[in-house]
Amino acid sequence: LHNQPLLFVPGVCLFVGSLWRRASTDQQHDQVEKKTRKTEMAWKLRAVLTALVLAATYGAISRALAQQQQDVDEVKCDHTTEFCRCRDSAEACEFTFEVDYLQTFTRYVVNEGRVDSTDGHVYVIEESQGTPVPLQPDDTACSSSSASACTSPETVDGRTFRPFYAINGQIPGPTLIVHHRQAVIVHVINNLREDGISLHWHGMFQYDTPWMDGTGFISQCPIPPNANFTYIFRADPAGSFWYHTHIGSHRSDGMFGGLIILEEEKAPDSDYVDLPEQHTLLFQDWWQQPFSDVFSLQHATGEMFYPSVFGELPRSPEDAYEATKAPDDTEIGQVPFFSGLINGKGRNADVPFNRSILSVFEVEAYQKYRFRAIGSQTIYAVKLSVDQHKLKVIAVDGFFVEPVIADFIIVHTGERYDFVLEASQEVSNYWIRAETLEIDPSSNTAAPFQSLGHSYEAVLHYSSAVSPTGSNYGSISSTRRTCTSSEPCTVVNCPFEAFHPLYAMNCVNVGDLKLLNPTPMEELPQLNPDTDQEYFLNFGYEGDGLPDNINGRAFSFPQRPLQVSGNFDQDYLMCPPDPHSCKDGCSCLHVLSIPFDKTVRLVLTNTAEETHPIHLHGHSFFVLKVGYGRYNNNTGFLMGTTNTLTCGGNDLNEVGEEGDDCTAVSWRDNTPPPDLRIDQTTVRKDTVIVPAGGYVVLQFISNNPGYWFMHCHIEPHQMEGMAMVFNVAQERQNPPPDEIPACGSFDWTLDEFYEKLEFDPGSTNEPLTDKPYSDLTMFCHCVNEVELGLAIGFGVLGLLVLLVVPYILGVLYCCKYYRLKRRSESFPLQERLIEQK
Repeated sequence: LHNQPLLFVPGVCLFVGSLWRRASTDQQHDQVEKKTRKTEMAWKLRAVLTALVLAATYGAISRALAQQQQDVDEVKCDHTTEFCRCRDSAEACEFTFEVDYLQTFTRYVVNEGRVDSTDGHVYVIEESQGTPVPLQPDDTACSSSSASACTSPETVDGRTFRPFYAINGQIPGPTLIVHHRQAVIVHVINNLREDGISLHWHGMFQYDTPWMDGTGFISQCPIPPNANFTYIFRADPAGSFWYHTHIGSHRSDGMFGGLIILEEEKAPDSDYVDLPEQHTLLFQDWWQQPFSDVFSLQHATGEMFYPSVFGELPRSPEDAYEATKAPDDTEIGQVPFFSGLINGKGRNADVPFNRSILSVFEVEAYQKYRFRAIGSQTIYAVKLSVDQHKLKVIAVDGFFVEPVIADFIIVHTGERYDFVLEASQEVSNYWIRAETLEIDPSSNTAAPFQSLGHSYEAVLHYSSAVSPTGSNYGSISSTRRTCTSSEPCTVVNCPFEAFHPLYAMNCVNVGDLKLLNPTPMEELPQLNPDTDQEYFLNFGYEGDGLPDNINGRAFSFPQRPLQVSGNFDQDYLMCPPDPHSCKDGCSCLHVLSIPFDKTVRLVLTNTAEETHPIHLHGHSFFVLKVGYGRYNNNTGFLMGTTNTLTCGGNDLNEVGEEGDDCTAVSWRDNTPPPDLRIDQTTVRKDTVIVPAGGYVVLQFISNNPGYWFMHCHIEPHQMEGMAMVFNVAQERQNPPPDEIPACGSFDWTLDEFYEKLEFDPGSTNEPLTDKPYSDLTMFCHCVNEVELGLAIGFGVLGLLVLLVVPYILGVLYCCKYYRLKRRSESFPLQERLIEQK
């Protein structure tokens, strides 16, 4: 009724009219006996009740009609649409995702919006034109390249023929484009035969809807096979975001996509064209087999054996894979690089250009365009550049920053960087390169070392130039910028303090960035939090034989989702509160409870030999400081951890060395760095790099009640246990809808089994297995849903008839009674007869 309050007027009129009628009648008939007035009162009470019933019924119908009138844009988002854009005037945007397990290089039949994963046709890339052509005979529905009722043959890196997770038949899933503060409705249908799934909306605050965050076993129970789940949340904040599954390694095999929240206004003084449908880049690592197999190979033994032919047995210890290094000599490639994709397309190094299909980004000459780079990789950070073009960084993780002109942007998994590109060069085609940070130690005896050349490729296409295809990729002759000491390159977001001077690359690190739009004072945390709201969290490998963890605690997921089950079992594998109690390592449910509306300071440290990108759900945080380890000035290599922090009064472990496990970090001499600062321009993010051997100081206000996951966004690190949960203001958390399912373990006894069977084993010597199956039909509580619905419907209708009809008849009789009574004022005998009646 709150949508259309005027619909309540008829009920009010009935009610007021009845009261008025009663008052006027009493005045006109004060001579009527007391018994008559009681009779009148009874009939008038029936009239009032009737009015209320009619008003309630009318209101319920009007409310249903009002709901139908809500402006919901049902966006077409199927196998033919890579980008799905919602109307800007809509109140809500509705999408449908179908999740399937498909095969690359295969087109599948689509029936009524659903992919038939059993009806496909294999394609290959025809070398002369660089386009997909059918491999099999022309005998299926999808054997024609022009068949519209079929999915696209996902050619990925031009080489691997293997399964992947598809959303609406695509890899990656479609990019959703909505407007700030619109309601987003996504119906997720799990067509998988084996796996449960969930979808996390990376970067969304989820105020008052923490159970829509999409983290399996934290905010929800995974969506089981052949089931569906509807996510509804507010599109807030605005900027470049993405979604991905949060169960196992599904994200690495394709279950992710872009989520663009369009701002109500552009950045101040901006003159760029913003076309997210054409200029959004999603990076993806890609292997020759599903990543769950790669993960198993990585963790089966102390060393990883990665054969050149998948499934081949290693023959020598020398076959073990050795992790690659970054320019600061820290580990970067724990798993061998195979291929890199941009928007699901790329080229393996062993594949010629004419057997590959790359993503193409079109621009008009002399225009400026906003590009969005989304770090959806599994492991590798990438150094993004566009040949012969500068990149003007304007936003990070959804927040506008003061522009920085760069030659390279380093994007780690989980991060997003928006930049403006000016198409001011000669009309032609130019390479877009996203290269890993891996160096080739054999290329030199000292810095600078050459890159290993592992890259993700795409094409920047000026609209008037020759259209790039597989047949002419090889003719693109653009080259990247050469960095020299006289004209050094600018690199944004280095994972270390600086490149060695001989690289001729100057770093602009995340701590150097400033917000363009000042943060409102009410959203700004205090500089000095309460002492009990400062938390030190060490991301490393503490504990004997324990994998990736935080403070020696490898995260173990609960059996039931914390946000849905109402409360977690305090005794279920909970991590011990004493920070020194896990020096030998623990595998447990790591939860920190935080009170409401407090300034929270997180000091994230890193004693590991590699960089960790850390993402916090449900919040953005302010980056007060990034501290680095100690570097060798001659080589630029990391040689030790920071001196700013201690572990139990002792120095932190040296990087890569074994020693006392560090589970209780603190400031040296209990004194924070004197240069900690926060103001309205302090940069704000939701994913941040913790450099190897260093630390990051973050602060946020705990104003979003819920269970919020925090984890390393390198997929194998999170899967191993480098994660934890913040339980923010549990007493203020919005309860989930009653219909959200829960999940968990089940155990029962034989006695309980007998009880449910209503079977007493003492009453007979016959074993249970001798009972005929015909006696077990009592377990089949088969109810026809249609019959049940009809029974309930007619039952409710019958009650309404029994209640409403007598009231209506009473009103009619009451009205007739008053009419006759007025006419009988001059006829006492007739009035007496009416009274008797």
